Amino acid sequence: MTALPRETPAPDQTRWLARRRWARAGWLYAFMLLMSFFFLGPFLMGVLSSLKDDPNEYPPRLVIPQLSAAPVRQAYALGVQGSGDGWSGGLRPGRAVTFEVRVASPPGAPQEAPAVALFPYQPVSLVATTRFAQARDFAQVRTEQVGQEGDVRRYRITVTSPALTRQSGDLVQAVLAAPAADGTLRATVGGRAVPVTLDTPEAQAQQFNLVASQPVELARVGEAYYLRGPTFVRTPLQVDVARGQSIVGSTLPPSDRQNFGRSFAFRNVTPGILGYTFNNYRRAFDETVNPQTGRSLFFSWIFNSFLYAFLRVVTAILVCSLAGYALARLNFAGRAAVFFVAVLFVQMVPGQVNLVSNYVLLRDLGLLNLWGLWLNGAVALAGGTFLMRQFFEGLPRELEESAAIDGAGPATTFFRVMLPQVGPSLVALSITQFQGAWNDFFWPLVILRQNTDYTLTVGLSSFQGLYGGQGDYGLILAGAVLSALPVILIFVVFQRYFVDTGADSAVKG
Repeated sequence: MTALPRETPAPDQTRWLARRRWARAGWLYAFMLLMSFFFLGPFLMGVLSSLKDDPNEYPPRLVIPQLSAAPVRQAYALGVQGSGDGWSGGLRPGRAVTFEVRVASPPGAPQEAPAVALFPYQPVSLVATTRFAQARDFAQVRTEQVGQEGDVRRYRITVTSPALTRQSGDLVQAVLAAPAADGTLRATVGGRAVPVTLDTPEAQAQQFNLVASQPVELARVGEAYYLRGPTFVRTPLQVDVARGQSIVGSTLPPSDRQNFGRSFAFRNVTPGILGYTFNNYRRAFDETVNPQTGRSLFFSWIFNSFLYAFLRVVTAILVCSLAGYALARLNFAGRAAVFFVAVLFVQMVPGQVNLVSNYVLLRDLGLLNLWGLWLNGAVALAGGTFLMRQFFEGLPRELEESAAIDGAGPATTFFRVMLPQVGPSLVALSITQFQGAWNDFFWPLVILRQNTDYTLTVGLSSFQGLYGGQGDYGLILAGAVLSALPVILIFVVFQRYFVDTGADSAVKG
């Protein structure tokens, strides 16, 4: 029988089909973009708000100065002026910073220069009770008019941090140590405490205003160290004008604007790029430094969360795979009862029901720490066991029969034949266990007692309690973004394993 020739579509029909395919692809792509914005929108808004110097501004603006090229360049230049470091910024002894503001003074309004002053800004720390030196106690401020265009006058503000010594030598960054028994001022340089010489009346007058752990700059001349003065991470500045005047511009956008544009506050006029764009992220690490050890607690919380999640994942892979295989493929008396009671029923019981008994047990064992938290989570793997049982039941019986013909025992069959076939399911189990451990809040809050043992979720809750009352939500959002990043990255990299069970690759041919 002769086959009929296949009809070739007309050119117009071909173009119509192509446009239809592109239209479907376009609608699908638009739908995916809409869904991604719906799910990731709150996270992206949190990221943007965490960069703002004032996340509580009203009305809120979509234009963020911290992501604009001109303010970032100015922040870099101011950091270079204040410390010689355009990235970290700060103010060091012997340096001067110039900052400009533009003031509108219409006819009939007061014509005097703005009132400028450095104000105290000591961020609250979770652990440190030490109050370091403030820039306003050491630096000097001078204001002068440098130009005028119509009713707008330009004023240059110069902030100078004088050096407390007349010695010139190698500049050394150090941290003050506890005074010696005879009251001699000392500083830690290169891991060793060295005496600090106060060779001027200005330095001697400030000796008792500086506390241990205060960052300072020293001048090294031979084997002697002379105090040049404290170094400051931030230089807060306040600018006020009289009624009738208004501030219409400044070198950097203000951190806070009050009195209908007549009062500008700048939390730091020597920020550098890190201190301007990523200031809240830097604060998350700097303001949790334990003064006794010098280590950031935020790093400890991240390490504890990773350690707890790693232990949970390893335990789940070992226990859930063995239990799931036994419940799915081995025949033993009471298997159905074990599955319904030890797996299904346990998942129905909230963890809070066992709160008192588990807490008392861990307390009596002396395990109110990270290891007790892991032990408490190691016995709550019913969900992972159910997941692995379902995966093992989906594998063909021929795999075990072939292994038995080759003389493999149950252990060899499990580790050499069956377990490699459920690789995607192990990855899915690992991701769910990692996410559950990383986001776990209730049990870490109940069990962990020392702030050095906190996981990141408990540490962030202390952020909320301490900084939330002050409206400092930028720092809280920065910590939340850092906490969410590991889970998002792991899910994006391994998401395909959630749908790939590996059953199709179990049998070839």
